[in-house]
Amino acid sequence: MNQGIFFGGLMPPFFYEKRTPKALACLNRQMAGRRFDSALMLGTTARCRFGRPRVIVCSPLGKGFAPFPTTFWLSCPWLVRVIGALEASGGVKELELWLTHRSVKSWRSYNREHQRLRLALLSRERRAYLSAFKPEVWERLRTAGVGGISYGFEVNVKCLHLQTASWLALGRHPGVAWLEEKGLAEDCKGQGCVVC
Repeated sequence: MNQGIFFGGLMPPFFYEKRTPKALACLNRQMAGRRFDSALMLGTTARCRFGRPRVIVCSPLGKGFAPFPTTFWLSCPWLVRVIGALEASGGVKELELWLTHRSVKSWRSYNREHQRLRLALLSRERRAYLSAFKPEVWERLRTAGVGGISYGFEVNVKCLHLQTASWLALGRHPGVAWLEEKGLAEDCKGQGCVVC
């Protein structure tokens, strides 16, 4: 794996490969037909066994200081389709119930970790500027969990794509047993790879 490149003033506890023109071209092919601003891509944080990007890391801020809530974005088209089918059959609610009965405390900790990760991707100067001049943006970035969700005692998963991307990027998730049971660690076995 390439040495991790870190943007911002704090070092996040994960590695990612710096965005390159080749990686950006691959992402654009993977994202064909999906709405995504590729300018948000900072780099690749997880690849499949075929070397294709599975998860990218995104900037916490979009154009005009708009908060972008998704730190990890699932780019693998095969996984996106598999997860879409799982969501359509009630997967979001199923994971919420699973976490509610087994891991509420771990879920809250995981969301707090995502808050810290998001802030670690910002430089010290950018954090100071947001805190002083864009307090509503600062507060949203500072308090939102996985995918920008508000969290508390109730488990709100929002999207399985987010959960899978976070798990694959960080190598941990409070619902890892459920995610593995649903086959979300699998890959396309080479049949669905976008040639990058």
